[in-house]
Amino acid sequence: MTAGNTVEKGKANIKIIIIGGVAAGTSAAVRARRMSEDAEIVIYEKYKYISYATCGLPYYVSGIITDISKLIINNTRQFEKRFNISVKTLHEVIKIDPANKTINVKEIRTGRVFSDNYDKLIIATGSSPVIYTEGLEGVKNVFMLRTIDDSESLKEYMFLLYSRNISGKDLHGEMNGSTDLGICPPLNAVILGGGYIGLELIEAFLLKGFKITVIEKTGQLLPMFDYEIIEYIENYLLSKGVKLLKNEEVKSIQKDPDGTITSVITAGGSRLPADLIFIGTGTKPDISLAEECGLEIGQSGAISVNEFMQTSDPDIFAAGDCCECTDFITGSKQAYNLAFIANMQGRCAGSNAAGAKERFNGSIPTSIIKILDISIAKTGLGFSQAKKMGIDAAKIEIHYLNHAGYYPGAQMIHMLAVYEKTAGTIIGFEAIGYESVDKKLDTMSVAIRSRMKIWELSHLNLGYHPAYGSAKDSLNIIGMIGENLKNGLYDTIDAEELKERLAVDSSPAVIDVRTKREFEISHIEGAVNIPVDELRSNIEKLDRDSEIVLLCRTSYRSYLAYRILKNNGFKNVKNLNGSYMSMIRKL
Repeated sequence: MTAGNTVEKGKANIKIIIIGGVAAGTSAAVRARRMSEDAEIVIYEKYKYISYATCGLPYYVSGIITDISKLIINNTRQFEKRFNISVKTLHEVIKIDPANKTINVKEIRTGRVFSDNYDKLIIATGSSPVIYTEGLEGVKNVFMLRTIDDSESLKEYMFLLYSRNISGKDLHGEMNGSTDLGICPPLNAVILGGGYIGLELIEAFLLKGFKITVIEKTGQLLPMFDYEIIEYIENYLLSKGVKLLKNEEVKSIQKDPDGTITSVITAGGSRLPADLIFIGTGTKPDISLAEECGLEIGQSGAISVNEFMQTSDPDIFAAGDCCECTDFITGSKQAYNLAFIANMQGRCAGSNAAGAKERFNGSIPTSIIKILDISIAKTGLGFSQAKKMGIDAAKIEIHYLNHAGYYPGAQMIHMLAVYEKTAGTIIGFEAIGYESVDKKLDTMSVAIRSRMKIWELSHLNLGYHPAYGSAKDSLNIIGMIGENLKNGLYDTIDAEELKERLAVDSSPAVIDVRTKREFEISHIEGAVNIPVDELRSNIEKLDRDSEIVLLCRTSYRSYLAYRILKNNGFKNVKNLNGSYMSMIRKL
């Protein structure tokens, strides 16, 4: 709760009905109970479980999590007893009547339909999957991952395929062509969509020996991220044998006589054998009940709510994936599919349904994903996203070890900070690496919420120990770069611009200030090698009037070279933003 919110004692003898019992719904219910001991609170949930950890499902499928019961956060009976809340699982709300303050409910086990009345209603219906290809629903080797049952079905089917394959038989019991030497033909998994859940399942497929193809209709995986970050994971997945088909989609499917899909045909003409298909093409807000009863739907396609989480009917609230959320940075209304937003909105809706006047002051979309042993994270706006919105944004790209280099196990984190170019206000951050990505993400999310300037990061006092960080933290370094840019002590060129200019005749002079050995291993074609320690003795060989771009491995040595040249009267000098690692983008 934020300053200025009004909290009153919960209203007595009111009835609050909540539609949906996962993140937003259960958060709303327990908050309403904490606000009022007297209110009657009822949850209707069409699934058999409430409050389960959807985000953990890929790791149950892969075997990292071995006990599925660990993902069920609240047992229904215990939840009812602890919070004195009536929970009706396997009950689907099929209609809302705002005029009479009633709902119609279908009991899934029996088909019986009955009505119930409410004083306050909270809609927490979540989201529903988006399926672009006809003929996929109901097919036995096509899967999604939204429920406990989905995860068990997928895991069992993968094990069945794996077991049949190593035994030398296909799903029909016929010999599959494997030899006595135990060499099995590869199993093929096709993942539709390059979003979070499909990519998180790659580990599970690889562990069972699947060859994997990801089909993504946009030009990159995880389209909500900047390509400056995504290029790393794409290169990494390619090195693991994962095939990526971008700017591509499914045109048709082929089935065998029993209806199992055997291959996928893409719009580009590729024919992909498919033992298993996973649908990860995204979700949309589940607004059917709200729309049918006349509640206002926002431009984002989600239920429109005000700062108190009220819909266009003041006695009906909405929370979670089904409703809009105000973006803290831009003030725009968006639909987000993020658990922490659902929980926060549910808490606010539960408070207010019980009689409070708590404001939900917007959110900063913040997410992190684990793909194999790699973490990818984002908070706020991406650079390309900000540009499309007309924001005069700039970016700082750096590569920095997660802790002191001399301490064993140090790994590189690749980071991109986005800020308003003139004001300096931080508006976004993205990172990828093996370790400590979450630490950087959370700190930068707080910086955005605090409306910090990019150069103010240099003043952060962050914990230091050789095993956990550096005396100058990477975020401090981003702040120092921002400070130098603000004070005119530094100028940069982005890797994308340099690549474009190197392709034409008007490219600048590129000086690589790494050691001769580093240069010999790999370098930009056309670059001249002058190690930074030899730059002063070679400075007269350089044209003071020509445009010069400096680079090293991570930007530190090239920054030293930049200052040497500037202090010696060179006018048109730039440091490569992110330096050589931003040109190759490999983990």
